[in-house]
Amino acid sequence: MRALQITKYLVPFTCLTILCGTTHEFAHHFSGAIVCGCFGFKTFNSFQLCAGCESNPYWLVPTYIGPLFTFLLLWIGRYQLKQESIQSKQLGFALIFANFPVNRILFALMGMNDEQYAASILFGNENTLSFWVTNLAIWLFTIPPLYTAYCSIKSPKRILIFLLYFIIPFAFVIIFAGFLLEEWLLLKKQFLSSTIIGIPLLLILVEIVCVLGYYFLKKHIYQQPLVKLK
Repeated sequence: MRALQITKYLVPFTCLTILCGTTHEFAHHFSGAIVCGCFGFKTFNSFQLCAGCESNPYWLVPTYIGPLFTFLLLWIGRYQLKQESIQSKQLGFALIFANFPVNRILFALMGMNDEQYAASILFGNENTLSFWVTNLAIWLFTIPPLYTAYCSIKSPKRILIFLLYFIIPFAFVIIFAGFLLEEWLLLKKQFLSSTIIGIPLLLILVEIVCVLGYYFLKKHIYQQPLVKLK
């Protein structure tokens, strides 16, 4: 019975995780179309501006829009966690980890990610100050929601539960969306690779499935059996 409850929870949580990742890229994609005046190309975890957009003085704005959208969702999750309703708390908890903030923190420390890419363009690749200022800004956006989520866990195994939620959604996105859907199915096999306004049909299909899956099963997010929250 408990295994069934966990499965019912993991399905909408997985859909939410994929939606948070793809919507991050949609934020890049559509803001890029607004800034550049034309659509570029997006996949599950990357985007390209349309040709010639680098001549636009605001061409880096879409690079920042994706992370800002993700940070906004993290803080919405933090706000939800502070509400009295257990449903709001569970949704807030799920929303924080479905945005896999470890991605923003880890890759920025490796000199990668949208934030460090934009900083390197603006201030140069070897600018140590901009590297650490960028990391500091990321920590200011990500650590408060994560701390709130950690403190909300009501369990003697709080650290273990936190680490599982912190790491597993990110690992899932890397393996499933990054390697399976994007690298193998979309780019290597060219499955449903035709595009509409720069968006592959495979991505649109996955987006529809995840929206429907989350919409019809989101009640199990509210009743999640894995973590008791304060």
